[in-house]
Amino acid sequence: MLIDLHHLLLAVALTLPRTAVVLAILPGFGAGTLGVMLRAAVAFGMSLPAMLPAYHFVRDHHAGVMLLTALGIKEALIGLVLGILLAAPMWALQSVGSIVDMQRSPIQIQNGNASIDRDASALGGLILQAMVVMMIHAGLLAALARVVLDSYAAWPVGSLGPPFGDVPQAVLVNRFAELMWHIVVYGAPIILVLVLIDLGMAVIGAFAPNLQVSFAASPIKSLAGMFVLLVYWSTLSHYASGDFARALDLIPSLLAGSTGR
Repeated sequence: MLIDLHHLLLAVALTLPRTAVVLAILPGFGAGTLGVMLRAAVAFGMSLPAMLPAYHFVRDHHAGVMLLTALGIKEALIGLVLGILLAAPMWALQSVGSIVDMQRSPIQIQNGNASIDRDASALGGLILQAMVVMMIHAGLLAALARVVLDSYAAWPVGSLGPPFGDVPQAVLVNRFAELMWHIVVYGAPIILVLVLIDLGMAVIGAFAPNLQVSFAASPIKSLAGMFVLLVYWSTLSHYASGDFARALDLIPSLLAGSTGR
């Protein structure tokens, strides 16, 4: 009985790091939103189906301390990669809000919400919160749990080396490369309007130097930026949700690449 309990605790210790790291990185599940115990409970519930294969691996192989440590580090690194890839569309939206805030006014209003990154601007934190709520409403978090479970099938806990070749690695590199593209595409309509306002104010200041256009630029840009964001929000949220849904297809892409070797 004690031996089985020992194997069970080892299986839990090997299975939890992947899910726990993913939840720690994703907005909405960080330390500012969920406590350590609550986040550990959510991670335990999400990774529970993967604990049985890990239990059989620990029981049958009698792995040493070095191998168990290497497997634990491997699980944490997998969670780190998955968390970054899944959070990239949300970080792109947060960056858009920060860039818009920077264009609207040189005086940055910091976000006071503890559940959002403390380096995020006020608008960036607001956009990020809105997208998390929309993703919960759309059921994408249930799909997130499916992705985490599929990752255990793609790369089991007991396997130290990656089971896929060059094609899935190219998929991973492309997902990282798309982050900057998302920032440019998401923020282009708003930033373009703000830049045109800056250009117009510069032209007015050149022809009428007595007018203090610099004082009027900030409120005009703030009103114009918020108006464009409200008009553009439905399109922005649609494509951002689609990009997050595409990020959820990462594991099937890896599985397709691994079976095609």
